Amino acid sequence: MQTTKTIPHAIKIGLLALMCGISTPAFAQNADSDKVDLKKLEEKYWAAKDSDYSVVQNRTYTKANRPYISLSYGPLLNDSYSTGRMTNAAIGYFFNERWGVEFAYEKGDLKDNDGVTKYRDQYGVQVDYNKFVSNKSLNVIFVPLYAKMSFLDTSILYFDMQFAAGIGQTEYEVQRNIGPETKSATSFNFDITQQLFFHEHIALRLDIKNKWSSQDRQRYQLSGSQTEADRGLPNLSAQDTSILLGVTFFY
Repeated sequence: MQTTKTIPHAIKIGLLALMCGISTPAFAQNADSDKVDLKKLEEKYWAAKDSDYSVVQNRTYTKANRPYISLSYGPLLNDSYSTGRMTNAAIGYFFNERWGVEFAYEKGDLKDNDGVTKYRDQYGVQVDYNKFVSNKSLNVIFVPLYAKMSFLDTSILYFDMQFAAGIGQTEYEVQRNIGPETKSATSFNFDITQQLFFHEHIALRLDIKNKWSSQDRQRYQLSGSQTEADRGLPNLSAQDTSILLGVTFFY
């Protein structure tokens, strides 16, 4: 008859505790090795808190060190007495992607609007006003915005937005019953331009052009005992705004 020796219950508990004690340090070591050391990651991949950051992107169509010419056409928007279209021609140069210089010439093809015509033809009343003729300006260009956008998920369009400020000379006609008198005045310019690039050498452009000048103003017609000295009126603070659509050709 065989007898089965059994391990006492107390010895079983002791062996189990010993096994756990041996395996626990290895398990803890593995757990610690799986932890992410954020401090080391920050030192390796993250710059100092006070560093300057800039967005870096590839430019498919560059403007740096390139001359250009542009031609655009559109309406004069805010003249109270005239209506018509403006033609603008410009030549310029970009020193880099951010800064450039431009010389622009804008000419108006204007006529009296319906209000002036109605008062003159129906009531025999002629208003005292000046008519824009042309503007020449030299401007500094700043381009703060450049971006890309998807067109119907089929192609990428590249565009930028630029601002131009400068000084120039505005020619205008003082309207008189004996015929208009052409004069000129110093003007200040501020333009907003959106360019959409289709090719290395071609971009579609949309301009909002603004010009401010202080102009002489005279009475259209003398009456009674008035003399030529009475013809003068207070200077006119004129603002001429046009919106033009055109094309830029880069060399």
